[in-house]
Amino acid sequence: MKHPVPVLLTRVFSYGFYKVHAGMLLFLFVTFVSYAFFINTAGDVLPSAMAYFQQLITITLVSNPLILLFFFIACLLYNMKSWQYVLSQLSAPEQQFIFYSTNAMRPGKQFFSWFFVQLHINIPAFAYGVFALFIGILWQHYLLPVLLFVYLLLLTAAGALIYFRQVNRFADQSSSPVLLWISRQWKKPLPTIFLFHIAARHKLSYAITKAITMLIIGSGLFQLLENPQRDLRAAGASVLFIALAHSVLVFQEQDFERHYLRFTRNFPYSIPRVYLSSVLTHVLLLLPELTWLLLAFAPTMNVILVPSLIVYVQLLRSICYRYPITMRSYLSVIFLLFGFLFWCIMFGGLYWLFPCCFIASALFTAQGYYRQE
Repeated sequence: MKHPVPVLLTRVFSYGFYKVHAGMLLFLFVTFVSYAFFINTAGDVLPSAMAYFQQLITITLVSNPLILLFFFIACLLYNMKSWQYVLSQLSAPEQQFIFYSTNAMRPGKQFFSWFFVQLHINIPAFAYGVFALFIGILWQHYLLPVLLFVYLLLLTAAGALIYFRQVNRFADQSSSPVLLWISRQWKKPLPTIFLFHIAARHKLSYAITKAITMLIIGSGLFQLLENPQRDLRAAGASVLFIALAHSVLVFQEQDFERHYLRFTRNFPYSIPRVYLSSVLTHVLLLLPELTWLLLAFAPTMNVILVPSLIVYVQLLRSICYRYPITMRSYLSVIFLLFGFLFWCIMFGGLYWLFPCCFIASALFTAQGYYRQE
């Protein structure tokens, strides 16, 4: 790559991405290698049988469509994370020279330069693709490895197109999402304002959150126990995980309210009205998950599952009122709290957790709403 611009972009964005996410990539690599090649079986196994098991696992990686689907989802989340990182770096003041240096090239060269950057970021995924292709050729499984390569190339091209459009947009030009353009004449009640903010500023966070919830639902965790209709522990834990997946959006809701809706605290709204408004916001935010619960489970199960999901998210929101903290400390608090709630569910406390979480969220809201900074 003789042209200096792709080399510059790679050093600024690709190397920076690997530096920030080195821990995550190392963990995934060690986990994959340990599982695929150093897995231990229960009991005494002959060396020949151990080699057979390792060979069977390796072939499954290139012949099982379900494994490939999980890898597709992982690659999508990985690429979305890289898109978010690069776009955030492009908005930084110290990177504004990129707009002038790249725009001096022809569009084709610009796109190729950004394609090279995203290709460099996707090296771990392509390394797995090369490994899968090698195993597929040995065992005559060609279709899935080829589909994997095509999928990775499409993701790389999509990332390059996103970067290309961003650097060719005027600095003072604000994007207008289709939803906001359509709804510009609508009346926007207070519970819906944050949802429009998501449509304008946090589409990527929303997409990642919903992808995680789809993964939780698709994993079959709800049906893990032998009699899920009577034993609600697996379903209750899954509802808890779905609520936990929305923790980042809930924190962004608090940040949005603190910066843009500070004036609403001067309105003559009672605490019950504030709490009810927050509940309506979260019902709209959780509408896909709530719809799935109502369609997938019997009414006798939804009597506790649906209210539990809403009240868990309400508890997340009220923690922001009680403890106005940073994202890092907020995540630490909720992971400790939800670890405690998880074990309470495992020991059969699903039914009494709902009133306890409801009372705690209401008290935190009442004590902290008008005292927050």
